[in-house]
Amino acid sequence: MVLFSVFNSVDQAVEAYKAQPRTPELVTRIFQTIWRERGKFVGATYDITPCPYTQKELTVLGQQGKRVGYLPFGLETQQNRKILGKMFPKMGSYSVKEGNLVTNNENPSGWFDYETGIDAPYLNTTEKQLTERVAGEGRKLLNLNQYIIASQDSNSLTGQYLDEKTSARLGSRKGGCVVHACFDRNGVLGVDWPSLRPPYFHCGGLGGRSSGVK
Repeated sequence: MVLFSVFNSVDQAVEAYKAQPRTPELVTRIFQTIWRERGKFVGATYDITPCPYTQKELTVLGQQGKRVGYLPFGLETQQNRKILGKMFPKMGSYSVKEGNLVTNNENPSGWFDYETGIDAPYLNTTEKQLTERVAGEGRKLLNLNQYIIASQDSNSLTGQYLDEKTSARLGSRKGGCVVHACFDRNGVLGVDWPSLRPPYFHCGGLGGRSSGVK
């Protein structure tokens, strides 16, 4: 692994992220700093591989309303989601507790990109419409582990969590049903499944979140 010099603090990393241009080397340093500090909360260190996106690709993603994130190996599964619960204790959700029942459709780790909008995209879609649109764009639904990291990154970089006023269907399930998730402004994570919102349900406040990889 190539290790770039990290910043002294997350605040420095965030200020660097806001600057332009964002080079892959800079993005790597930023996330190495962020994950160094996050690891301290759980007594762990995480390897961050070099950002695979070129400067041009990072620029295009930004123009599309997307940003990159990083989910370290060892934090990507249902079983180790509890570590994220310890790392970000404000979340308080059953879905980040030991023995939680929320599974992921897939368990990727590493770099991914996601929509940056605080309100969820794909609003007012049914489950079928959402999955067809996401697949048609060559993307996949963001799973719960990725969603947690994306929202925590959003708060670090912008001061707001994802879906403070909306909720998003994800690539995760409980009892076979697709879950939807949101955060409140205090960082509390809400994860629910469609006992009252079946797959055909749609409304202006319910959308989805997608992820892409290079």
